[in-house]
Amino acid sequence: MYARDLVIWLHKRLVHVGTFDQTQKRFETLRGCNLLPRGKENAGQKLSDEQIANAVLSFGHPLPGYGGHASLILGNLRPVGGEPASYHGAKSMRDVVAALIGDADEASDLVRITLSVEQDFGSDEYGAAVRFKGPDGIKTASYVSKYALSLLRPGAEEGYNHDRLDRLSAVERALGPKFFGNLSRDVAISRHINRPFKTDFREYETEEEKAVFHKRLGARTSSQFLNLRVDAQVTWPKEPTRMEFGGHNLVLFPKTKDHSHSVSIDLAQERISAEAAQTLINRMLSVMSWCDDQPASLHEGWSGNPVPVPVSRRDLAFMTMNEWHFYRTQPSDENLMRCLAYYRDGLNADSVGLGSHAVLSFFRVFETRYDKKKKVIDWINAVFSDVEKSIRESALVAFEADRLSAKVDAGTYIYENCRVATAHAARDRPSDPDGAEELQRLLNASEVIRRFARFFIEQEFIFSSSYLSDGLP
Repeated sequence: MYARDLVIWLHKRLVHVGTFDQTQKRFETLRGCNLLPRGKENAGQKLSDEQIANAVLSFGHPLPGYGGHASLILGNLRPVGGEPASYHGAKSMRDVVAALIGDADEASDLVRITLSVEQDFGSDEYGAAVRFKGPDGIKTASYVSKYALSLLRPGAEEGYNHDRLDRLSAVERALGPKFFGNLSRDVAISRHINRPFKTDFREYETEEEKAVFHKRLGARTSSQFLNLRVDAQVTWPKEPTRMEFGGHNLVLFPKTKDHSHSVSIDLAQERISAEAAQTLINRMLSVMSWCDDQPASLHEGWSGNPVPVPVSRRDLAFMTMNEWHFYRTQPSDENLMRCLAYYRDGLNADSVGLGSHAVLSFFRVFETRYDKKKKVIDWINAVFSDVEKSIRESALVAFEADRLSAKVDAGTYIYENCRVATAHAARDRPSDPDGAEELQRLLNASEVIRRFARFFIEQEFIFSSSYLSDGLP
């Protein structure tokens, strides 16, 4: 089956609202991520099972512009509990889908595959689950990020909550055995008939123009670009620009109606890891901030594109109401007002990726009462089991991994390794906010410390989070 045939096949079956142009845009993003053949010279290349699987997985995200990005992440999801707990022993979600496409009989025990994009006010989180018939009834195999190492160990599936929703909401795409049976059959027929490829190549004209543009920005055959969003008030180029900093080449994209400021770097050609690249970009932004005396912060993104691409704008969530119902009064307790100010300061810092400031702001909330080292450590350890229930699972896993590497209890880790490390330039606990690994550690910690701050305000002041009442019910 050729890509041109596949885009029509999937559009007819998976697009209930949307134009064919939007589905073509989804396929453009797949080519941009090197998940489908690129260029006029490869237009007649027959697709492999893995490439067809990439196209199917791209429909896991509702927005066509995120198709390639979604396919990269969903395809690399790993089974909770390792391969023994996976559907038919597959190593990844891409392997699961590819196997079903390659052999219709593989779907004989399939109930459904669910691709999930969990969403809140920040970045998306991807997951997948396969429900299938086992000897003892219906079973579920879940698939998570390859970085969730604790969930990939043998036996982890036994205690895993396959229905857990960590974010505020999720958009899901479910595919059943009939879908895969029909696709597998049509792919097999296409390969058996072996029709010659026919096209006028007009769909590839703009791609050739893009190829010239991308080559000017440094894209090569083996390129693998990391693309990261930037919030900046510093001087920035008006056009996409390739520049050198710290011995490496970077590509800067300007802010537009649809895109944020962003920076791309070719991990393969520059021979640099993603973590080292983020640190390098942070160093550059620090110099730019110093020169302009203006803020600049680095945020989320992805890697794997064979060409540098701009990052879509992130619109902060807000809500309006036709009928305004707000029955809260101004608190009379000055300590409560101070705690609320610290908490909002922490949320603002976290929203722009300032991990060290977020840690300190959230910590200040309960430091208003537990102002001595022993008091705050004892309080954190005492209420940890209560607060733990409200922490997102992936955030808790990351926090625990960082804490265990420090070989201390939760209270000591939050006080010494987070609060002291960020509040003081201590020699024994250095914290470099430009360092990618250190920044991620602090952001992980800030999400946990935020839950302690919220727990403290609710319990200490009996303060409600409802728009309708000041006190807890």
